[in-house]
Amino acid sequence: MNVRDIQVNERWREQEMMSTKCGTTQPNSFIFSDETKQLLLGMMTTQVYPKASIVCWEGEKCDKFFYIKSGSVKFTKITKKGNPLVMFLFGSDDFFGEFDIVESYPSSYSIETTEESVIGTLSKQELETLMQQDIRFAGEIIRWTSMMRKHSEMKVRDLLLYGKPGALASTLLRMAAMHGVEEDGAIVIPRHPSDGELGQLIGAPRETVNRLMSQWRKDGVLTTSSNTIAIHDLEFLKELCHCEGCPAGICRL
Repeated sequence: MNVRDIQVNERWREQEMMSTKCGTTQPNSFIFSDETKQLLLGMMTTQVYPKASIVCWEGEKCDKFFYIKSGSVKFTKITKKGNPLVMFLFGSDDFFGEFDIVESYPSSYSIETTEESVIGTLSKQELETLMQQDIRFAGEIIRWTSMMRKHSEMKVRDLLLYGKPGALASTLLRMAAMHGVEEDGAIVIPRHPSDGELGQLIGAPRETVNRLMSQWRKDGVLTTSSNTIAIHDLEFLKELCHCEGCPAGICRL
């Protein structure tokens, strides 16, 4: 086993050990060895996107692999009623991109920046050429795509299997894994999204989120301020969404 393989295996084991702990989720680039990451970045073309710019429309051909040098993006789908459903969020040091068997298959999501972002791109054709030339590089790309597939599966599971309470509970757990800080026996999420923003993450109207959050405040599950959410009963939320204890690399929005 060479240095690249050792780096990748050690990083994945670290993420598994940090499963369900607050504030432990790292950017998904952790899956790549330093050599592979630098190779990808060295071949990318960089572009600056203002806030609310569309990187790719749903239904449009999007045959590129992306890296966020700074900023963040959201992946959205429009529901039958015309409401946006935010499926995924990616931030600084994350890679993203869809890899389709059918080359002309359209993008499943619209990708929009949520702040000014610097994003690198690499064409799918260039990526495939690299994979053909370097079997270890190809293996790391396959491992990354497998991780992202699992991330997608768990997100769909959360949305479909346990109703809106389960979906909201899972969203709060993912936020805690990404940004949470332990303070006085609680897990504090330093940014409090609006009920409307939380609703977009679970496909529910603002009123549904408001009702659930109000009930959980009464039950002592959590408290909120204008800027933070403090979770006091983590086990309640885990039971509600039947948490499977995903590795920190998958427990994310």
